[in-house]
Amino acid sequence: MIELVDYIRLLSRDGRLVTAEQIIAVAGLELEIEDVNAAHQELIKDEQYADILIIMGKEDFYFYSKKYIVKSYAEQWIGVNDGELLNTMVNYIRRYAALGELAAADNFAHPPYNLNKDELAGLIKQFQAVTGYEDIKLNIANDGTKQFFSTNSITVTYAAVLADVDPFEWSA
Repeated sequence: MIELVDYIRLLSRDGRLVTAEQIIAVAGLELEIEDVNAAHQELIKDEQYADILIIMGKEDFYFYSKKYIVKSYAEQWIGVNDGELLNTMVNYIRRYAALGELAAADNFAHPPYNLNKDELAGLIKQFQAVTGYEDIKLNIANDGTKQFFSTNSITVTYAAVLADVDPFEWSA
């Protein structure tokens, strides 16, 4: 497992999580890991490898380095990778709303989502079409940016206040 750490860190630096099988293939090794959790626990006993974390997807365990990837990103990456795009996005929006913030639609144009303009434009219709996502709303700020929020945590009125961008608000 130690010989795979550099590959995990390299791929993590590029925002990717990987399975043990994927890393072994990339490394070109003839290695078989029977118990992924046990191998991980053995690895992180050595402090120099403590940055290597493991997370469970639908079917596979994925590795990443916490030097480059935070847990929330790893969870989002797993959700997108496992085909749970809308649910993953809704959880992201709700998490931001619980913090009193709007989630910029442009955030979904970047990894792990990588949505194009047409896909971004149709998001609110997709959210409205799914039972259980009725709380997800779209707000257009006075500067034209699109932002999502959850009415579970933020009222429509407060979202409008948050979206009222004042370019001079932070000037000194």
